[in-house]
Amino acid sequence: MPFFRIRLLVLIGSLLASFASFAQNPPITLRNQRELFVDDYLIDTLINLDWRLGTPVSAGKALPFDAPWEGRFCTYVSVVNAGDRFQMYYRGLAGHDEKGEQQVTCYAESKDGIHWTKPKLRLFKVNGTLDNNVVLGDNSLRTTHNLTVLYDNRPGIPAEERYKAVGGESLTKVASSGLFRYVSADGIHWKRYPKDTTALFHDYALDSQNVPTWVPSEQHYAIYFRAWTGGKPGELYPAGGIRSIARSTSRDFIHWSKPELMTFGDTEREHLYTNTTHPYFRAPQLLISMPFRFSPQLKVLSDAQLIENGTDKTQWKGVADGVFMTSRGGTRYDRKFMESFVRPGSDPKNWGARSNIPAMGVIATGPAEMSFFVTRAYGTKAVFLERMTLRTDGFTSLHGGYKEGSIVTKPVFLQGNNLSANYATSSVGYVKVAILDENGQVVPGFEESEPLVGDTIDGPITWKNGKTVKELGDRKVRLKFVVRDADLYSFAIQ
Repeated sequence: MPFFRIRLLVLIGSLLASFASFAQNPPITLRNQRELFVDDYLIDTLINLDWRLGTPVSAGKALPFDAPWEGRFCTYVSVVNAGDRFQMYYRGLAGHDEKGEQQVTCYAESKDGIHWTKPKLRLFKVNGTLDNNVVLGDNSLRTTHNLTVLYDNRPGIPAEERYKAVGGESLTKVASSGLFRYVSADGIHWKRYPKDTTALFHDYALDSQNVPTWVPSEQHYAIYFRAWTGGKPGELYPAGGIRSIARSTSRDFIHWSKPELMTFGDTEREHLYTNTTHPYFRAPQLLISMPFRFSPQLKVLSDAQLIENGTDKTQWKGVADGVFMTSRGGTRYDRKFMESFVRPGSDPKNWGARSNIPAMGVIATGPAEMSFFVTRAYGTKAVFLERMTLRTDGFTSLHGGYKEGSIVTKPVFLQGNNLSANYATSSVGYVKVAILDENGQVVPGFEESEPLVGDTIDGPITWKNGKTVKELGDRKVRLKFVVRDADLYSFAIQ
């Protein structure tokens, strides 16, 4: 066979292999978006860098649950950003101590996410008064057990459906039980969704905070809700099962897909009591989830200590903490970090069965600060909501020690004009960025950037020659981050 024909066949084979690889692993398009280092989605190689889970810092008590219609079993908190204010919803249990139990949905609001008030709404008479913050009263559907709210501000949504919510439980002897849908124009005055003709997911336990959300990356609604492993539809609490999470989706909030159990990769299965799954406000393609992890058979305190704490006897057995995981849609969660995200801490009242429950919702509370909320001292008269803070984007980081390390991304298309990064360095540390071609060779003019030194949320990435990523056009490239004595939290293309 002539030499040129051999060369031609080799070239054709190489091209076919490249096309096959491209089809199986197409480059990731980054278009005016931020990416956090919370999973392996973008990472091809990682050298001498460590994954670090952020450490939330207490900002103190955000809200006491001290009204007569709130009580020791206040929980299932959801927080939404309505633009002009933050709004909070949570379960109250009126009359529990008097055995006249009424479950209600309570409301608070804030201009800054830090200072919260409970308005006297005069909508429902509870404990003999209208001067309360109840937005939904006790009802036969049991929707106030766990009502969880979505603020749906997308274009085209009818004003009277701007707020959506789901609530309810499955009761084995009540075929009509399940999740019911509600809507509201202002988040205060609620009504049953007119197109809600039947309860959802009656075959699942639902005795948890079941979360409705809009998934931007998939352009549909989803409800993430309580399920158990090892069972079958209709078997609410299968023997030997583990509390888990299922998902159903909808294009219109009316018709819902058959639920599917979520998966967690090859990680150890644990009881995940809640899920709080919702888009992160700075990177909505990323779903943030902070379940409370439950150890149902564990008892840390003695009977005498639990009595001293005033812990209700129903909460003597079991201990919980908060964990962190993410999803990019579909039925998969990424549990890169198995360790605790929110520990019970030193207060003995947090060592009862269902304390330390992270709320649904992460909000900005400062130029470089974000907050989320945790129910503490559950099951005691001292129950309250604690505000926890993190650096913006600071759920996790890639940490470089004194010795230089690096990551290289998978092939990407950069559609935007400029790059920026969220980083914190020591006085001798830095972050540098280079742009490589798909084969790992430096693109001329995009050798290591000017060193990023300091502590900033959105630091521009620049090159000495003034080049910008806009000049790359539709070229397929890789990003290389070199990190020394620093933490890298995120980067953005804008």
